[in-house]
Amino acid sequence: MDTTKLVLDVLREALTVPVSTDMPATKEHVKPSRYVLVNLTGDQSDAFILRPRYDLTCWGTSDREARNIAVSAVEALQEAAMDHPYLSSCDLETMSREEWDRNGHGRYLAVVQLVINTDE
Repeated sequence: MDTTKLVLDVLREALTVPVSTDMPATKEHVKPSRYVLVNLTGDQSDAFILRPRYDLTCWGTSDREARNIAVSAVEALQEAAMDHPYLSSCDLETMSREEWDRNGHGRYLAVVQLVINTDE
């Protein structure tokens, strides 16, 4: 099962900002002011249960907006776990403010641990 696709699908449906595993490129090589970058950083899986760990790096036009995007992303995954056929849980391990980027945007990092049931 492609756990990253599952995370992307949930977040893209729930959020109003771009969500991707790649940094967007623009003509000026500047990322959008609102954005969520999804990065698989760990995995403790067995034959029946997947336990991927994801970093969700969230940009906003201010610290407050970046934090709100991060909170919304985590809540979207937690809500999806209530009735998703495979996603069983989403636990927030930590959320932290990251240094301002050179373009003056706020940035927050949310680290989540998922539990995904699989029949593969």
